[in-house]
Amino acid sequence: MPRLLRARLQPVAHPAAVPAMHRTDGGGAPVKVSSLLGPAGGVLGSRFLLVSYLPTLSCGFFLLVLAWAGAPRAGAPDFGRAWDTIAQLGVGELLLLWLALTLVAIVAHPFQLRLVRVLEGDWPAILARIRVRAVRRQESRRQEAERRTASLSPSAAEMNRAGAAWTELTTRFPPNELPAAPTALGNTLAAMESYAGSTHRLDVVVAWPRLYPLVDGGAKESVDTYRDAMDAASRLAVTASLTAVAAAALLWHSGWWLLLAAAPAFLARLSYRAAVHSAAAYGAAVDAAIDTYRFALYDKLCLARPATPGAERDLNALLCTHWRQRVPLPADLPYTHSPAASEPTPESASRTDPAQNA
Repeated sequence: MPRLLRARLQPVAHPAAVPAMHRTDGGGAPVKVSSLLGPAGGVLGSRFLLVSYLPTLSCGFFLLVLAWAGAPRAGAPDFGRAWDTIAQLGVGELLLLWLALTLVAIVAHPFQLRLVRVLEGDWPAILARIRVRAVRRQESRRQEAERRTASLSPSAAEMNRAGAAWTELTTRFPPNELPAAPTALGNTLAAMESYAGSTHRLDVVVAWPRLYPLVDGGAKESVDTYRDAMDAASRLAVTASLTAVAAAALLWHSGWWLLLAAAPAFLARLSYRAAVHSAAAYGAAVDAAIDTYRFALYDKLCLARPATPGAERDLNALLCTHWRQRVPLPADLPYTHSPAASEPTPESASRTDPAQNA
């Protein structure tokens, strides 16, 4: 089984990134989605609203409308009746509904990591046979992706096609020495675990929790945005799947109206595909952040920056073994303690002291 990076990839609670979605108001100024969510965004956090609250609210409201329309009674649902019920709700009733949906979202939020792992293929033993079949299917897809990487001619177009196929292969699947996961999401995240930082001999599972706090600016926003998008799509996929089952139960005696349950089922499938694409983008963002900020990690660890790529790979292998297996670092490994940035040198003080410059 590939290692599950998600259990260790969030060492600290990061500030929720603003989703990439935006609109412009009448004056043409961009308006972020978090600002459209109202004051609750500052109380609950935009990550909670995006990942947990909005999927719970939308799917919960869908089931409530069916219930207000008369389900699960036999016959066609009366949506006029549902509209009349909504129009007659008082402030207290609306507050109770909002509180109930909020509590469901809050209770379910800590299970987000477990939810993603289930979508990766971390299934109970009772589903072992289904898991074996799913793994075989993913293995055949990996083999097909490998066949597309073969170049049939030395032409530039054929080489470009093979290169694009290789990029897709290394984004969607882990190396051949690792078994395939039973799901596309599991393979995409396993590919990130295997390839992100690998050219520097950095094991992303143990290196990323130490490097992530040093990432800032656009790189941090990119990582957080794609991670939140993956989590939100994963949550919506599961919530919509459960909603489809509940809707089918409510509409079981409603004739052709049972087809309404296909709407959340289609949304679940679409959300899962979105989660896979977001996971691929998340892996690319993590890999880019490692390429850009890895030297800041040496500075933070009070280690000299390697002078050559070979020396860097040797040092990274040493550090990853230390972090992964708790092997002590060599006793003769030198530290480089540079002065803190907040402690100015005499030269910088003379340039910035207003009394001396007056």
